Amino acid sequence: MSHSISFEFLIDLFESTLIDRAKILQRLGLKSVKDFDQSLNFSLALRLTQTTQHQYIVQTSTLENSLSYLFSPFINSILNQKTVYIAPRQNIVERVYSEYFRLDALDLNKRQILLEMDLDLDLVSAAFNPTEFQFYALAKALLDPNCQHIFFIGQSSLDDDIKKQIVKTVKINIDDIEVMQGSIDVSQIDFKKLFWKKKSVEIAELCRSISHANAPLISQQFNLKLSDAERLIDDLMYSEHLLEKLSVFGEFTETIFKHAFKSEQEVYS
Repeated sequence: MSHSISFEFLIDLFESTLIDRAKILQRLGLKSVKDFDQSLNFSLALRLTQTTQHQYIVQTSTLENSLSYLFSPFINSILNQKTVYIAPRQNIVERVYSEYFRLDALDLNKRQILLEMDLDLDLVSAAFNPTEFQFYALAKALLDPNCQHIFFIGQSSLDDDIKKQIVKTVKINIDDIEVMQGSIDVSQIDFKKLFWKKKSVEIAELCRSISHANAPLISQQFNLKLSDAERLIDDLMYSEHLLEKLSVFGEFTETIFKHAFKSEQEVYS
């Protein structure tokens, strides 16, 4: 592997004075920069032989006006794309996701969730500033030997030459997806009915905006025309595939939480 890609190389792509190295390493489960660089080399060696592929979706833009992307990992997983979704843990994220599943179960068994549900939701606390968030997301993706593609929803901090260098060195494609903004009053949405087959006029309009926003992402992954990608997502909205996925994911996270709670009780009993 080229020595040009390392922890220090990556951190120099950002405003390094804004990044707490220890905080990043701790969240990545690593003790030192040396451990990071060794893991990066190991990841590249493994990536060349992997058959399972992970898609990374990084939400770099604010979610307040781009609610549609909260459902991107679920759309991906229905289409058999194992997906890691990394987003800031904002109020809107907790408000929407808590309608469908237990947020406090997401960090309990990530490997099992990704293996069985084809998705991993990594919600990063507000203790990470925007620069730290982007650096962490990029670092996590590069350390995953199964990662084949990183999609930044919104603008990444990487220029085209840097992207090309990363692609050439670590064999991971990187693309920015332009955010399609929309004014959404979350308090007026009945999320339990959002993906029902029969929809009100307001809900149908929201589903159209979700399909439209996610079309570029699906278009790039499956090499589809934008119109075909949008139609595919729209079909998922009305066939109740998304509703079923969210329901199963909710049951799965509930089971994981109860198992972890039971195990903790046994330890202290």
